[in-house]
Amino acid sequence: MAVRPLVDFREKTLREPSRPVDPFDREVREAIRDLWDTLGTKRGLAMAAPQIGLPFRLFVYDLKRSSVKGNQAPVRGVLINPEIMHREGTITVVEGCLSFPDLDLSIVRPERVTVSGLNEAGERVVYSGEGLFARMIEHEMDHLDGVLLLDRQTSWGRLISLWRRWTWERSMRKRNS
Repeated sequence: MAVRPLVDFREKTLREPSRPVDPFDREVREAIRDLWDTLGTKRGLAMAAPQIGLPFRLFVYDLKRSSVKGNQAPVRGVLINPEIMHREGTITVVEGCLSFPDLDLSIVRPERVTVSGLNEAGERVVYSGEGLFARMIEHEMDHLDGVLLLDRQTSWGRLISLWRRWTWERSMRKRNS
């Protein structure tokens, strides 16, 4: 349908929790198409509705590679009204976000997650996965809950990333002036 601009990282809409939606609502169906169109123009793996200014509890993802052994989820899909059912283990990773272009931060994520929600057909699904899938689920769930990548940094990660963040913020000010 349409490629939408990403909401600026300073907008408070990214800090607001999204609301559950009806998967058969016309506006929700359009939002899913717009998310796919917009994600197709970016170098990212997933995109949540709040990133394009919609307060809907849904996201699209395309991991662009075959599934990790042990992952039960499709490599590409839509999750509507998702909820994390289980988290297991922790791992420190360097992660980026389309809402913060060119900024990669060291954060802690679960190693394995189980998520439930609705697929694009409105059917209840439950997926368990690890690695990239688990990190993607947690990242997009943060967007749906109004949590930003910057909020997930550990104390050690904040020290490591301080210079990167300062440089990034300076470049964004120059880009926007």
